[in-house]
Amino acid sequence: MTGQPVPAAADARTRRRSRLGAALLVTVVIGCVRVQSGYGLGPENDGATKNVQVGSEIRLVLPEELEWAIEASDTKALSLKTVTVGSIGGSSMRVWSMDVTKAGDFILVATGTPPCQKANPPCLTPTVHYRFTLHAT
Repeated sequence: MTGQPVPAAADARTRRRSRLGAALLVTVVIGCVRVQSGYGLGPENDGATKNVQVGSEIRLVLPEELEWAIEASDTKALSLKTVTVGSIGGSSMRVWSMDVTKAGDFILVATGTPPCQKANPPCLTPTVHYRFTLHAT
């Protein structure tokens, strides 16, 4: 039956099957994508408690010009993913991306030391301390 037109009912069934197949494919692809929510922490959150979800991401954003030591009261509660440096609002910032891996309450402490304190003579610029309390559920 070459060259014959396809009956309208058969053409409609083919289009319906194609749309159903496309919808199923989109559903499967979307179901495989990992969705992760994120929380930001910075100097403005010093002393505050942040409620976070296990499986979410925390981004600690601090001034890049200091040498930072980051400590957690529970080292199994956070998993470091990346540390990057970038410009935010014209300021150079260091960003630690961490996954929340455990429920509970824990403390994250960031201590920033000015590099000039290692000079001879050392500068008088003070060390900076930030303390963040995280409540993970």
